[in-house]
Amino acid sequence: MRTFFTCAAAIPACAIAFAAAPAMAQDQPETAARDDTAIVVTAQKREERLQDVPLSIAVVGGDRLNDLQLNASTDLQYVVPGLMSPAQSGPRNFGFFIRGVGTNTFSSETIEPSTAYVIDGVVMGQSGATLVDLPDIERIEVLRGPQSTLFGKNASAGVINIATRRPSDTLTFRAGVSLGSPDNDLHAYGYLSGPLAETLRFSVSARRSYREGYIRNEPDGRRLNDRDEYGFRGKLEFEPSSALRATLTGDYWESNSNCCIWTVQRFPDPAFRYPWENTAVGIIGDDLGRENQKQSINGDVFTHAKSYGASLQLDWDIGGGHTLTSISAWRGFETVDGLDSDSSTDNFLDINYGDHKQRQVSQELRIASPTGGFVDYVAGLYYFRQTVDSYTNQLFPTLFFLPFFNREVDVDVATRNMAVFGQANFNITDQLTVTLGGRWLTEKQRVAKSRLDTITLATDSASVSGKDDALTWRAAIEYNFTPDIMAFASVTRGYKGGGFDSNIAVQALLPVGPERPTSYEAGLRTTFPGAGLTFNVTGYYADIKGYQTASRDPIALTFPLTNGDAKTRGFEAELSWRPVRTADLFLTAGVAYTNAEWGDFPGAPCAGGQTAAQGCIGGVQDLTGQPLPFAPKWAYNLGLDYAQPLGGGLKISTSVNYNYRSKQVIGFPNYVDVNEPGYGLLAATIGIGAENDAWKVSVFGKNLTDENFRTFAFNNTNGTLNQYRVYESRRIVGAALDVTF
Repeated sequence: MRTFFTCAAAIPACAIAFAAAPAMAQDQPETAARDDTAIVVTAQKREERLQDVPLSIAVVGGDRLNDLQLNASTDLQYVVPGLMSPAQSGPRNFGFFIRGVGTNTFSSETIEPSTAYVIDGVVMGQSGATLVDLPDIERIEVLRGPQSTLFGKNASAGVINIATRRPSDTLTFRAGVSLGSPDNDLHAYGYLSGPLAETLRFSVSARRSYREGYIRNEPDGRRLNDRDEYGFRGKLEFEPSSALRATLTGDYWESNSNCCIWTVQRFPDPAFRYPWENTAVGIIGDDLGRENQKQSINGDVFTHAKSYGASLQLDWDIGGGHTLTSISAWRGFETVDGLDSDSSTDNFLDINYGDHKQRQVSQELRIASPTGGFVDYVAGLYYFRQTVDSYTNQLFPTLFFLPFFNREVDVDVATRNMAVFGQANFNITDQLTVTLGGRWLTEKQRVAKSRLDTITLATDSASVSGKDDALTWRAAIEYNFTPDIMAFASVTRGYKGGGFDSNIAVQALLPVGPERPTSYEAGLRTTFPGAGLTFNVTGYYADIKGYQTASRDPIALTFPLTNGDAKTRGFEAELSWRPVRTADLFLTAGVAYTNAEWGDFPGAPCAGGQTAAQGCIGGVQDLTGQPLPFAPKWAYNLGLDYAQPLGGGLKISTSVNYNYRSKQVIGFPNYVDVNEPGYGLLAATIGIGAENDAWKVSVFGKNLTDENFRTFAFNNTNGTLNQYRVYESRRIVGAALDVTF
């Protein structure tokens, strides 16, 4: 296999050498525009109509994201029901949740996310690398449920599959700027694309985002939780023949912000407060509560993050309708962050610093057969290698007498994943298709950790290594009643690798078992062309063995990992309707019902301040049958897009979006304090501009009803309740200008 992967890396050069025919006209991919029957996705590693794919997929077009002024990856949760991205304390503790399943942990050196984040065919190896903006987007596909057969790496909950714009045949320019209030929320972007020669095209994009902080630090007036980002992406697309296309992509993104800190929602009674909590400045009395957006610290709060990389994709028609695709990629992710974590001007935990560096290389080689015969298939090989080096400095000066409570910790990790995969469709009749797929993978991980007690200068260390082999598979059957109505049923076994908990509070590197979901789905895909209507629905049941989750240790103030069992069941439905074919009016609706709960979990940790009367017995509680975090039972989305010519070369356009999620648990362990009531977010934009889209001026609003909501909450040992609110948890209004030619 090593020999094969070595050869795979050389294929781009070999293929270009063989190409000799005249260049073909560019085959631009279709966009996620106003006709769902024309949406093309690559959810099964080949271009297919969305309505022909037997998976639960939500598709969001780049133009709609721009119309609604949604420009960060976390904004996807506001247009895709059932997708959650709970913001916490920075990129090292971040993750997406789909159908109530996900992982966010500070042990991100060793534990991968449950939702794969894929950009132009390249998997991001670290969750923090996905906490970026959304430039030059063609479309975003959110694949719900395990996708381990074709996507493999960290896809046990689902996949966010992002396709950026391909370079254009003609000179194209787009640019825009928007300014929102409060806190001067500025976003600007530019995009230029066109031909350099008959066989060579390019595109380049740049973006800049800036916002003042919305948390006020009372002792010194600092504005915390701001946004300060910029990035670039460039592409070269070379087509020396009708049989070959090579795409070289490079990107860079950087964020330098005073972020990310929580606020105190409630202190306990004075008799139970920590000494340093009594010195809090300006956050006492009536200032506390859900509305509290003030802090009282004297230390640093900062995050400096970078994500960058390059990839080369080769698509080669090797004859007989077969296409060979090679994607070679190298990426890096770095974050340096500091967070005064004691909500006090006393120095209990002023120094809480991390320096995290990740590098990855990956190679995917796959072949896709022609379609239309009895059998069509996709098969391939995959290689992934990642190294992570992290340094943590955490100081509790008042606890100098406790060993390793003033600590410097180094963790070094090397991970290698190799896989063989394939999926075949057996077209039994013109109406009946049976799909079988599988992926065999092997993963190795080596971890070393060393600790220094900065008070006593004592040291300890640990090193471990592990290897795991797994087989994931998928079986499905679909039946086409008519060309416009299809039903399917499937069963899928997923896999997410285990690892070792790099928890800095202990010497040991404790093993974390793999996550193994089994998902059963049935769905219906319908199109009514005469009515301009598309309706899709999918029901599912998933049983997850070894579900990986992180809880907050209120004593050591760390986030240790644990395995539990979980079950999730429900359905998703999407409707799109263009009621008048001659009018530019498009209506969408989506709903996700998710009943996600813990399986057998009698030894779950307790929350800080949880009493025996509240179920905490001997330091543990029984969460069997209780809701999973970040899994509202009901979530729905309603959208409207409308444009109308005004005459004189002008037109007016509007977009409206309403996103609702019901009551949910927003922390772990489960506890009454981390229950969040349901809420809905209304966003709208209205603009006037040239009928040919050369320019547009618009005004927009987000969270127009000014909903106050939390995305994460946790308790200290004494019961102090802390909360995290994102910028979007307040009304935002602004104006934008967009130009294009």
